[in-house]
Amino acid sequence: METGYIDNGFIVDLTHAVKISEIIYELSRTLDMPEAKEKHICLKLGSIDLTAEELTSIKTLIELMESQLACISTSSAKTLESATSINIKVSEFTNEISAPSFNQDKEEAPQKEVVEALDNIFGEEKPKDENAIKEIHRDDEFEEPEPSEDEEEHIKELRAEPEKLPTLYIRRTIRSGQSISSDGNIVIIGDVNPGAEIIAKGDVTVWGILAGIVHAGSDGNSFARIRALKLNPVQIRIGEIFARRPDTVNLPFIQKTSEYTPEEAFTHKGSIIIKKIHNEN
Repeated sequence: METGYIDNGFIVDLTHAVKISEIIYELSRTLDMPEAKEKHICLKLGSIDLTAEELTSIKTLIELMESQLACISTSSAKTLESATSINIKVSEFTNEISAPSFNQDKEEAPQKEVVEALDNIFGEEKPKDENAIKEIHRDDEFEEPEPSEDEEEHIKELRAEPEKLPTLYIRRTIRSGQSISSDGNIVIIGDVNPGAEIIAKGDVTVWGILAGIVHAGSDGNSFARIRALKLNPVQIRIGEIFARRPDTVNLPFIQKTSEYTPEEAFTHKGSIIIKKIHNEN
């Protein structure tokens, strides 16, 4: 199995998908962004089993949307066999920037009508989790509720967990096709472009625009936080909770400006909420 990324790459995380119709839908949405055009697409497919015919359909869709399938990553033996049979490159996703390893003790269904139509085409059963894919929710007026006495100690421990972790500092913009992962927190001085990926066991802080894929609390801590001068991620995950940019927002990037109000993403009742850290009065 080969490793590494190629130039002009664009990562698409589909590890949450449990059936082919979800893959087709999410991939269509992502590749419709201007920033994804004419790119070498790297697909993260997770454990889903795909046939050679289904992989061929995915490859054809990518080509119809003006890009090329460069490689896939998969933990499925069946998908690996299918990819090998039709000469699709299988690659483990590795960091282009060397990240130290730290030793530490320690929505609703996507556009229901569209997915149902795709299910009819592919003959799929209903997904295991109808609420697996949610949209990012912005609410600058949201106030986090105080935990009950029974929850307080446990929640305090989870919220404090990132503070115990070491922090990886990166002073550069993370380009499309790059992936950074760490067993601690990650702080980036620069932007995270669409098609790039950031994964941290702890918190993620970006002193710039975060417009790619981001996963904080990768070991399952849903109390991890994601902060940036401007949050406009294509996909966002905190712990096991996944959300994506709303369909009504097709802005692959945010216009640079000298004025930003920092934003923070956190979880509440199974959803991801983004709010300004300091509201202007």
